[in-house]
Amino acid sequence: MTFPADLRCAQQVRRVISAHLRYWRRSSLSDAVLLASTEAFANAVTHGSRSPGDLITVSMENGNGQLRVSISDEAPGRLPLVPSGTDSLAESGRGLALIEAFTDVWGVEPSDEGLGKTVWFAFNTATEAAEPPPAEAEPCSSWPAIGENRPTRLPSYGEGKQRA
Repeated sequence: MTFPADLRCAQQVRRVISAHLRYWRRSSLSDAVLLASTEAFANAVTHGSRSPGDLITVSMENGNGQLRVSISDEAPGRLPLVPSGTDSLAESGRGLALIEAFTDVWGVEPSDEGLGKTVWFAFNTATEAAEPPPAEAEPCSSWPAIGENRPTRLPSYGEGKQRA
């Protein structure tokens, strides 16, 4: 999924991620995944974009005993590092430390094309059973049956423009 490099898109990123977590029956990870995703998205917008016309790519994978989220920007520059000795009263500078604290593993990789970077993090799901499927309910003619509310692929908003 791609989003404009705009902090106002963070809410949409969280909604899409939440929908996928519900569909994959991994809602128990929601708090940690959403916190880490919000921090990584905000960092990509703040430090990894040059203008609101830039795009931030968010991808998720659920398989092989791991739930992984990757957030990529297009801006050149050095790879981010977790700052040491962050001032507890500072208004910024703790994003990567939060990602490190709330995820099982994380990292930063340069883009294959040499422009931009990807911050990724993962949660071990191998020992954790997925949540049970919801109880079957009588379908109502005006409501979709259970299981029909699957997340759909989010359209890409190129050029920083959103559709209404």
